[in-house]
Amino acid sequence: MQVERRFEKVKDRRVLIELPDTFNDRQVEIIILTVEEPSVTHRRPHPDIAGKIKIHGDILSSVPETDWDLPR
Repeated sequence: MQVERRFEKVKDRRVLIELPDTFNDRQVEIIILTVEEPSVTHRRPHPDIAGKIKIHGDILSSVPETDWDLPR
């Protein structure tokens, strides 16, 4: 079984998708689901630690950028 997952915008009640060649001459099952927009949630610290953190100095330059192992 092959799976192709796409998120497309519906325009005028239509969706046009182009599939890979491997789907040619195959029967496919099409399931249409609406995607709910994520609600904005405001994160809050646990009440036991809220307001108890104190930052002393510059925390952003305390470690070289190379130590963060971020993708380039």
